[in-house]
Amino acid sequence: MMKALNSKETVKSFIVTAMFNTLIALVLAIMVIDEPDFFDIFIISQLVGLSICFFVIIAVYFAEQKGNQWSATSIVAGLIAGVFSGSLLSWGFLFFFHGIDFGYFFKDVFSYIFVFGIVFGVPISYFFSSREKIIESEKQIQKEKIKRLTMEKEAAMTTLRLLQAQIEPHFLFNTLSNVISLFEIDIEKAKQMLIDINEYLRISLQRTRQEMITLTQELDLVHKYLEIFKIRMGNRLSYEINDHTDTLDISFPPLIIQPLVENSIKYGIEPKLSGGTIAIDCWVKENTLEIVIADTGIGLDKDANQAGIGINNVSQRLENIYGSAASLILKQNHPTGIKATIRVPL
Repeated sequence: MMKALNSKETVKSFIVTAMFNTLIALVLAIMVIDEPDFFDIFIISQLVGLSICFFVIIAVYFAEQKGNQWSATSIVAGLIAGVFSGSLLSWGFLFFFHGIDFGYFFKDVFSYIFVFGIVFGVPISYFFSSREKIIESEKQIQKEKIKRLTMEKEAAMTTLRLLQAQIEPHFLFNTLSNVISLFEIDIEKAKQMLIDINEYLRISLQRTRQEMITLTQELDLVHKYLEIFKIRMGNRLSYEINDHTDTLDISFPPLIIQPLVENSIKYGIEPKLSGGTIAIDCWVKENTLEIVIADTGIGLDKDANQAGIGINNVSQRLENIYGSAASLILKQNHPTGIKATIRVPL
């Protein structure tokens, strides 16, 4: 099926041509014709020019259907057809308003209209020919741009999956290691922890394979994760999760908050004899989602390099998903601990 003409571009072409025709009429009235009737010249100029425009557009359109194989020939044919058509329309106008018969018109007027039609039709045809080439070039550039963006997106998604694949086994191995340690201390708690891990993995498996989930689902996973560690650490670990966003459907990538919580536990709270608290707060500020994970542990001074692996993965994932619009900032949480602040655009 042939592609339809672009009505918006066609109207634009007729408007430009009409303006050009008016300029031609002014030139002819001032420089060429003695005692001119500008109205007649204007009408004839428009009839010829718009006819050329019409037939050249049709010629270019059909040339495109043939893969531009006969583009130049088609434009010349359109130009000649437009001149003849415009000439006949001009005779109709002159006959209706001035009673000029066809014989007189053909003998004394047609040759002038034909010559001027060709002379001024060439730049019009050149304009359309150049314009079509520019439009085609822009289409090709747009296609290449879309292709490049698609490739960049696929590369970013591949990197994202690799980063996520690094986080998931890291979390699983650490958690199973905790279960093994707990078996040596309290078998019942170890069994309960295995049950909770099984439930956590069952729920999270599907979610963490998705590119995006909701903030509510991510916080729910973090809650289950903290409950698992609370079995082992007891009163040494306390936490609170506060969602101040007042919405249930904020889109958010999985496994962003959990690695930061894991770092807080492993490198901040667990080594501290008295334990500590983890507070997670979420707000929406000026069309930006802000998430703060603060702990009261010992900080990252001693194990900063080890903890940095998870932090770097989270930072790279945010960059791959949101670009430079997202940020992850770590600061000291006075008097003790670390505060991680995530900001992503909505």
